[in-house]
Amino acid sequence: MLSDLVDDELLSGSATLPVSTKPMVNMTNTSEIYSLHEHIAQSSPSVGSVPPVDRKFSDPDFLPTPESIARGDEGTAFLGVKYQGRVARWLRPERIRWSSEDKQYSLAVFNQPHPKDIIQGRLGNCWLIAALSLIAEVPQILYKVMITKQYNSAGLYRVRLCNQGIWQVVTIDDMLPVSASNSLVFSRSKKKQLFAPLIEKALAKMHGSYMALKSGRCDEGLQTLTGEPCEVLFLRSSDPEKKPDLNQIWASILESRAKGYLMTCPCSNKRFSEQIFSRMGLESDHAYSILDARQVNSQRLVRLRNPWGEKEWKGALTENWTKWPKTIKHKFIPSSANDGVFWMPWEQMPSFFSSVTICKVNANWHEARKRGQFSDFSSTITSAYGLDCPYGAELEIEVFNAGDGNYYNRLKDPDVDLFLILLSANGYCRAYKHDVDYYITLSTTVPPGRYIILAGSMSVVNYLVYPAFNLVVHGSQPFVVHDQPSSYELAADAFHAVAFRANNRQDMGGGVSILTFDDNGNFGLVCENKSNRTVRLSSNFQGSKNVLSSRHAFQMIDTIPAKTQQLIAIFTRKMFSNDVQIAYQASGELLDPDHYIRARNNPAIPPQALGLHILRPVY
Repeated sequence: MLSDLVDDELLSGSATLPVSTKPMVNMTNTSEIYSLHEHIAQSSPSVGSVPPVDRKFSDPDFLPTPESIARGDEGTAFLGVKYQGRVARWLRPERIRWSSEDKQYSLAVFNQPHPKDIIQGRLGNCWLIAALSLIAEVPQILYKVMITKQYNSAGLYRVRLCNQGIWQVVTIDDMLPVSASNSLVFSRSKKKQLFAPLIEKALAKMHGSYMALKSGRCDEGLQTLTGEPCEVLFLRSSDPEKKPDLNQIWASILESRAKGYLMTCPCSNKRFSEQIFSRMGLESDHAYSILDARQVNSQRLVRLRNPWGEKEWKGALTENWTKWPKTIKHKFIPSSANDGVFWMPWEQMPSFFSSVTICKVNANWHEARKRGQFSDFSSTITSAYGLDCPYGAELEIEVFNAGDGNYYNRLKDPDVDLFLILLSANGYCRAYKHDVDYYITLSTTVPPGRYIILAGSMSVVNYLVYPAFNLVVHGSQPFVVHDQPSSYELAADAFHAVAFRANNRQDMGGGVSILTFDDNGNFGLVCENKSNRTVRLSSNFQGSKNVLSSRHAFQMIDTIPAKTQQLIAIFTRKMFSNDVQIAYQASGELLDPDHYIRARNNPAIPPQALGLHILRPVY
């Protein structure tokens, strides 16, 4: 996690599963490009205007106090004091000291907003500023964030934000933190526009304080402002045998640009010092916006923006680069202004940028949002949903950790183990996603039919943590999501289906097979016994690193009756930032049916995991 600072007869096998870290970073068309979803209008039918009042509105839930800048439980005391110390007082917009070039303008929420208008202040939240400047490229999106679009004498504003997949309307006043010289301490927008500081304040209120915004990721910023699905494409991998397909990623970037999707990228590489980044005109641990991507002959070019509005790439393709082809230079270098916007070669992107985040904004998405509570696997599964797609659809399915369901501390609540499984009506696995994060996204395309979405968390087995979750489904065609009556056998059947889909089968002989599956460092092993005799399977995972076992053990002996199959164990990542290594040995023995008929598990299966490891018939 990078801080956004200002300042596995014998069967044996082994596998090393590298895990890409998700860095934290410091970081058009017509009005139809982005439409305000119906449920928002229904939840807040009259928030577009502010009634006249005799005195200015003061928000009783987010007071102009030091605790609104930094609460005592956030980070270290030093950081809290540092952030509080930057604020001398809180002022209304009309009393704030604006820059000399802004004095000619009147106060307004919007005044022909442009990405260059947004300036990051003394808060390490460029993950938000980069996203904000990016949606300013499509004002129709930006306008949907600010429900109150006009400066008003009441000082009351409503802002629409998507918190962990669920839309919220946040009401705030316009008291803003300023310095001793009465200048805005945190974000500001040029031309006396108020949208940037007001959106920032609404988000600070939603998360408890301004300091709660001090670090984040590109995808979080875009999710918060648009509510749309995001895809993260990693440009580097610690496993040399699993290097990213940069040609495929480049094709995805070009396709996303053509569709009008929004893209950002974190500037980060632990192998490089800050001095190297600085020498190349880049800011380490910082979020950049991707404005454009072009291929001219064999040259692949990416146009980026630093949300700070300054400091540009100094390598090839700079404005002063002497090797620019004369026939295209004038198309890509409109001016020599130092505005933080620059072109750089795509081939050099993986050296300095760790990933590309694509936010799939689409005016034609159909969507559904559901709240739920993860259960363990000892009783009825509550996190299963029916999905009816009468026309088929391109689907983006997301599940978010929502903390305790009432309050989510984005800095303190840990990432949790999350999985999504999409099953067809006949039990076939259409898609599977498993990772440790605050959210995961499952992207797939399905033909017309009925499906089951199973959302779950192995954290309920490993840590007895039962977080609330939010399920979000976007589809290219109309669909219906509804609660699905279910039993815990569904979980075992679903993971068996995942193993069959992975098609990684090792035959032990006599009708007994081992099936394995993995995703992002999460590993599962299934024993399938098609024989007419009981098999005793001994499995040893003691050489594995940085994983937790759903059996709470790394050595297991299981007797599996004839014509049955069992999920032996699921291993999930323990430490988010470390790579995972899976090493296992497994041996099977067919037993005399006169002596071994009953199923046995040693050690015993934990009660909260019974539904995962229950015996299921072999069909």
